[in-house]
Amino acid sequence: MKQFLLLILIFSFLNSIAQEKEFLFQGQVVDAIQNPISDAYLVNPRNSVKAVSRSNGVFDMWVLPADSIIISHISFLRKTVTVYRLMLNPIIQLETDTVNIRPVNVSASQRTDYEKAMKNIESIGFDFRPYSDDAYTEAERMQSLMQKEDQVQRVAASSVRLAGFSPSEEINKILAKHRKRKEAKQFSSTKESVPEKEK
Repeated sequence: MKQFLLLILIFSFLNSIAQEKEFLFQGQVVDAIQNPISDAYLVNPRNSVKAVSRSNGVFDMWVLPADSIIISHISFLRKTVTVYRLMLNPIIQLETDTVNIRPVNVSASQRTDYEKAMKNIESIGFDFRPYSDDAYTEAERMQSLMQKEDQVQRVAASSVRLAGFSPSEEINKILAKHRKRKEAKQFSSTKESVPEKEK
């Protein structure tokens, strides 16, 4: 009885090994109109076996029935196919990878966007330059603008106060004190005081 069980175990073990044995599979890679695709890159992720399709689209690869094959090509979309499916039909059909590109207009005259815009404005007869409603010249307008800008700057400088502290006023006070000291030193006596013994 023990020998019979041992034979059954050995037979089942050998059967499982036989089922897991790799075999050489041959297939073909084609496009949508059945033209063969050369240089397609095929990978079996399970055992990292790689293959490249030949000029007639045919490839050879060591696989198991449960494996999957990844097929990629620069001009086609990537595809994953099971070996079981390939055993029923060994032809792999890839779809073209299309890239939509915006149309480009090529003309003999290369104009910038500014030139095109100016031509469009001229065609509708629109003058975008502002009309002055006063009798000032350009120089007088500029002088008036500069005076207004100066007034704004003065108001902004005088309004800078931090909790009742104005930096410009404090600086002016320090400068005034410095000037007064300088003037005081200028008018002070340069005579040296005579010692009391000589008197």
